[in-house]
Amino acid sequence: MKMVKSLLLGSAAGLVAVAGAQAADLPVKAKPVEYVKICTLYGDGFYYIPGTDTCLKLGGYVRTDYGWNTTGARTPHYTGAPGAQDRTVSPYSTRHRGNVQIDTRTQTAYGTLRTFESIHISNENEATIDVQIARAFIQWAGFTFGHTASFTDPPGSMGDSGFRSIFQTQNQSDSGANGTNQIAYTWEMGSGMTLSVGADERRVGAIQNLSTAGAVSVGADPTGNRHGMQHPNPWVAFKVNQAWGQFGTAVILNKNNATYYTAATPGFLCTQSGTTLCGYPEDEWGWAVLTGIEIKLPWIAPGDRIGGYFNYGVGAVRYSAGSNLRSPGLFEGGNQVALGVITDTVYLNGSKQEQTTAWTVAGAYEHYWTSNFSSTVYGTFSEISYNDTVVGNRWFCNGGGGQNIVVPTTTACDPGFKYWTVGTHTDWFPVAGFRLGVDVMWSQVETAFAGNITLSKAQGARPTGAYIAKDGGILAVAARAQRSFPAGGE
Repeated sequence: MKMVKSLLLGSAAGLVAVAGAQAADLPVKAKPVEYVKICTLYGDGFYYIPGTDTCLKLGGYVRTDYGWNTTGARTPHYTGAPGAQDRTVSPYSTRHRGNVQIDTRTQTAYGTLRTFESIHISNENEATIDVQIARAFIQWAGFTFGHTASFTDPPGSMGDSGFRSIFQTQNQSDSGANGTNQIAYTWEMGSGMTLSVGADERRVGAIQNLSTAGAVSVGADPTGNRHGMQHPNPWVAFKVNQAWGQFGTAVILNKNNATYYTAATPGFLCTQSGTTLCGYPEDEWGWAVLTGIEIKLPWIAPGDRIGGYFNYGVGAVRYSAGSNLRSPGLFEGGNQVALGVITDTVYLNGSKQEQTTAWTVAGAYEHYWTSNFSSTVYGTFSEISYNDTVVGNRWFCNGGGGQNIVVPTTTACDPGFKYWTVGTHTDWFPVAGFRLGVDVMWSQVETAFAGNITLSKAQGARPTGAYIAKDGGILAVAARAQRSFPAGGE
């Protein structure tokens, strides 16, 4: 009996010892689980990154575009090979895009430190997938560093940041879709007013030496003789954003600096064409003023608005005429063609640069028939013009180089043109953040060339030979389905 009792006591002591040893290996207290917390400092959709004081928001969209008489479902066929309107051109086009956005914000002693990234992954007409960084910038203490929409873009645009035309608006100063590299500083002036100064990567048209043979062709921008970028374009911008709507104006400088002459000029022998032996025209400063407005009209219907913009410039066509506008070459039935040429400046060997003047005006009105169904009507108008020195001396026709557009001496040699559009789109938002839209637009080219011309270089499958320069236009249709997340994100 004593033996059994001793065994039981020994076994119990052993179990206690083992249990005590295992207990010593366990933590004294389990750490609490770090749940993701909502961040209310910067609006809906932000969360604290666990273990930090940084707030994070994820967003983006999925977009599908379908178009007729467009390239990539967005640009009407008014220039380049599509403008030939021949049987090698496909009227139907598509584009599909996925977009991912990452927004982070942290409070500091100097205000909010923000970073933002937006990445496009697109496929146009079954082409190779294209990945593009649309936004990658840092904002802190009033400064903006990186790749984003320019502060000079005026309100009242026809594109995604304004009245949401599905088409890629050709004649508006716009860096919103894909952004631009810049540095800027913004002063908050109160009452929704801001003043910003900065410099953007240049948006430039061609500088063309018209003494160069074959520099000008129908439906193509000139090859150009522009010096490499020495510095970004400086600007100043003022904006107001209040309950009634928004207004903005900006002034941009654009330096035009050419490469070397290609022939002997006063003071230069030019024994080797296009080298430092030949000299070059003096640099010229172009400029542009961009102004836009958008006014809310809630007394008509909630969401209604009207707006537009006016841009004017000399030697800065990518601002005053539009970031995307190209030299038109639109062929119609028979042998008719509407054409023009767009440049920042032109010159001849030994001459100075002559800067191109351009201006654009546009307007739109959006009306909501119901809270989720709206219609928009819009129109744009641009004019590109060359001065008397260029037109009167027929630089584009007998500048010494021989161009691919030949004009009889009885026909005015004026490469200027007018480009205008009128359109309407209707949008349905069946649920928040989901858009279904259809856009119909007419684009018109009014050429300053008039009468008989000869084309010595083909466009598309159009042959060389005699044509009649005449105004022309084209109808285009685009449709879009887009789901944005969080709801309303872009």
